[in-house]
Amino acid sequence: MSDMLRITGLATGLDVDSMVKTMMKAENVKLDKLKQDRQIVQWKQELYREILGDINTFKSTYFDVLKPDSYMLSVNSYAAFDISHSDEGSTTTGSIVSVSAGAGAVPGTYSVQVINLAEPAKISGNALNQSLAVTDTVAQSWLGQSIGFSIDGASEETIKLDKDENGQPYTINTVTDLVSAINDQISNNINLKGKVTAEIITQGSDNYIRFNALTNSIVKITSASVTDPANDILANLKGKIINPTTSTKLSDLGVTGPTSLKLSYDGGNSTTINIDTNKTIGDVIDAISEATSGNVIAKYSELTKTFTIQTVQTGSSKSLTIDSSSSTELLNALGITSGDGLPGEDAEVTITPPGGSATTIKKSSNTFTIDGITYNILQESGDPPKIANITLTSNVQKTFDKIKAFIDKYNEIVDKIQKKLNEKRQYDYKPLTDDQKKEMKDDDIKRWEEKAKEGLLKNDSMLQNMLYSMRRAFYDGVEGAGISLKDAGLSTSSDYLQGGKIIIDEAKLKDAIQNRGEQLAKLFMKDSDINYDPDHKNDSERYDQIGIFQRINDILKDYTRTTRDSSGRKGILIETAGIVGDLSEFNNMLSRQIANDYDKKISELTDKLSEKEDKYYEQFARLEVAMQKMNQQSAWLMQQLGFSGGVS
Repeated sequence: MSDMLRITGLATGLDVDSMVKTMMKAENVKLDKLKQDRQIVQWKQELYREILGDINTFKSTYFDVLKPDSYMLSVNSYAAFDISHSDEGSTTTGSIVSVSAGAGAVPGTYSVQVINLAEPAKISGNALNQSLAVTDTVAQSWLGQSIGFSIDGASEETIKLDKDENGQPYTINTVTDLVSAINDQISNNINLKGKVTAEIITQGSDNYIRFNALTNSIVKITSASVTDPANDILANLKGKIINPTTSTKLSDLGVTGPTSLKLSYDGGNSTTINIDTNKTIGDVIDAISEATSGNVIAKYSELTKTFTIQTVQTGSSKSLTIDSSSSTELLNALGITSGDGLPGEDAEVTITPPGGSATTIKKSSNTFTIDGITYNILQESGDPPKIANITLTSNVQKTFDKIKAFIDKYNEIVDKIQKKLNEKRQYDYKPLTDDQKKEMKDDDIKRWEEKAKEGLLKNDSMLQNMLYSMRRAFYDGVEGAGISLKDAGLSTSSDYLQGGKIIIDEAKLKDAIQNRGEQLAKLFMKDSDINYDPDHKNDSERYDQIGIFQRINDILKDYTRTTRDSSGRKGILIETAGIVGDLSEFNNMLSRQIANDYDKKISELTDKLSEKEDKYYEQFARLEVAMQKMNQQSAWLMQQLGFSGGVS
């Protein structure tokens, strides 16, 4: 037991190590038995985790909404159609609509024209780096006036619009002349050149001057002198940063004190938001969303320097206004000049179904479903209008292959678990001791351990209950589906040893896909308004309403979820064996059993055996000492006897 290096048997000539080892064999039997029992528990944990891994792979393949090609809880997975798309008419770039066909759709060609997109109610501000409207007459009044800039908080740099670098007076008759003079003065200032520029922006019949920062430096307009305040086109920009980001504080946009914003939306809702000057544009965006419970959102574009407030939902029923009691200073900082928002708009689409006439419909959303087809409106058709021709072609095989792939993988898992439940325990193959492994080759050890693992999960009640629940999920009817499992060409195996494997009648399933697609989709993926509940408070009601694959998903969640119920428990298999990568890897029933029932006892017994082994060595050591003394006495006696003989 000890790793101590000992030199023994010098006086006695005994092979002490072999003798102690022999004496310890009987004692080590208890330790080997504990280690074997521990190994069996660890193997059981590994087998459970292997099953967990298979189930999680199955779930991530067929129950993950982010994998639409194999996701089996969507009606689109049961649509037996191929979809092709062609456009005619306008050369508008990009598709005007995308579609997906669900169960119940009719094959053929559908023509779609988008007259109008659904829009949210919206309030849009002017660019935060844009002046007030400027006319040629107003531009003329700026001759000889000054504008002050600050770069990254440095001292003010002032340009005066009187003379160019050659001392020649500027001629300012138009807005173009004014912008040219501003840019000329900027380029003549070493601290401003290359960092800021001005340009003319035309919106409708009005002209504006927009200042653009050319680097990441923070540029602020600190002052602007003008003789007549009525001509102060930079009044809205003075004291403000012209290149704000979402991290820019309101104080850098000219807000000097606490402000408030009162929003009214969707006809009867209103809220007041209080905002401090040390808050940023990003803080305002967050505050609007939080105060309206996400019904109204705000956006800021660093590209266009515009701030927008809008409802999340679209449609003509949506409205948005800013109450007059809101802070004017805050609205000016955000570039908002009017609190009256544009009302929401409905989508307007003309659809011509196969063999039918054109029908114009209005919808509050750009995504809607009609007759089994989901339309996602992308852009308006334009003038002349672009027409999208969408052809649905029946493809029963595609849907059949999806269902079959699911059933095959399901059967594979059921078969694997059932074999574990039916395996005969190989009691003659116990876990190998360390000494036994030393006498065997690696391949022999591997084969031995494979036999030793057989039957460890035989008649496991936890796995039996899971298989029973999944088998029942198939043969119990689905409320409101209008079709039975038998009608769909599926049945559970009559052989109880197969654990409820699903048998497919290919002809009947294909017929159901072709002729009863909508009902088939309900049979498999119908959902309920009652959500999955790990505490199982409304299980029976939900169970009756949901489709077969939804039931399977719920059952697998019961056994494999890493989220906790109200009592703090995770899935049944997770609580039992844990899973790598989760806290349960070390905090589970079997890990605790290994630690408390085996590791602790093994450690204690190892210490005791080590003490006993040391005791044996101590006894042999005393024998060595005694023998050495006896040998010394014997040698002395012989020496004395030999000496006496020589004298006589």
